[in-house]
Amino acid sequence: MDAYYASPDTSFYDSTLERKFYEQKLRHIGYKPYPNDGLVTFGASGTNMCDRQLYFKNDKGTRAEKSADIPFRGRQRRQGTAVVDYVQLDILHMPKRLGKSAPFTMAVRDNGEWDFEDAAQERRVLTHPHPETGELISFAITAKPDGKFDYAPDGSRIIFEYKTKASGLRPMNGKLDYKGAQDDHKRQVVAESLVFGIDEALIVYESTHKPSWFSDEESSSVTKGQKTWKEGAPLTDMRAFYVRITDVMKTQLLNDLARQAALVYAGEVPSVTVEMTDKCGFCAFRGHCAATLSAGNLALLQRAESAMAHGSMAGKAAHKSLRNYLAGVTEISEEEAA
Repeated sequence: MDAYYASPDTSFYDSTLERKFYEQKLRHIGYKPYPNDGLVTFGASGTNMCDRQLYFKNDKGTRAEKSADIPFRGRQRRQGTAVVDYVQLDILHMPKRLGKSAPFTMAVRDNGEWDFEDAAQERRVLTHPHPETGELISFAITAKPDGKFDYAPDGSRIIFEYKTKASGLRPMNGKLDYKGAQDDHKRQVVAESLVFGIDEALIVYESTHKPSWFSDEESSSVTKGQKTWKEGAPLTDMRAFYVRITDVMKTQLLNDLARQAALVYAGEVPSVTVEMTDKCGFCAFRGHCAATLSAGNLALLQRAESAMAHGSMAGKAAHKSLRNYLAGVTEISEEEAA
């Protein structure tokens, strides 16, 4: 990718490839409902939901909440979508622009379409034993990766996922240096592996915050923590992580999904645990979750928050998440009382 974006030959698109790309996009515009088979269907990118969120998502009587948001978040979501679209288009041009220097090329389906997103979407029904009871549980996984690559050196196929980050160059690199690819993104490619039977994946991150056009190392108006160049070179705005998907990783995910699907089939709303509150930030059922919290469950969470506040967890991320969730419960209770 660096070779492609550094080359002056990539300033213009090949009109034939560009037209074919957009024609494929147009063919797949529209709503594609899942088969009405009564099975819980997990989206590959949504296999990291907490038990309660998944339950509400599959409960026909519960609707996702829609509310106004901070404007920059809408622009950020739009920006991320646009970046991925252009990256896919660029990848299609790489064989022509780079020749043998492009070992990864977008796979092509039997019908001639490129194997990414809606054209690649598949839904697979799986049956797996419940990790605690051993009962066989059926559910489905649907997946539409950002791409599938053919890898020229050995002829293998690899899943491609592209993620944008708006946190800044230094925060992105610092977090990836420390933890590597995000756990939820690794779960996503494991789910895609279960659907497509491909056991290798590339998860690529791009920071939408770019280095200064020219070096800012000597600029006195840029503080040390904000400098985007180091030792004569720009900080990297792109990181790639290779994931080899093992049978152990598949079994762990299948255990989780079978257990969650069983909760939905049982028709009992799961209780909220402390760990679940780490995932509330992007949940579309936050208000409903807080409004339906039982008094007993609330008391358990309040005792846990008190213990954390007076222990080594005080002020840490898990404590903050729990406190924020409880604040939402309090806010709804006050509104109902009024």
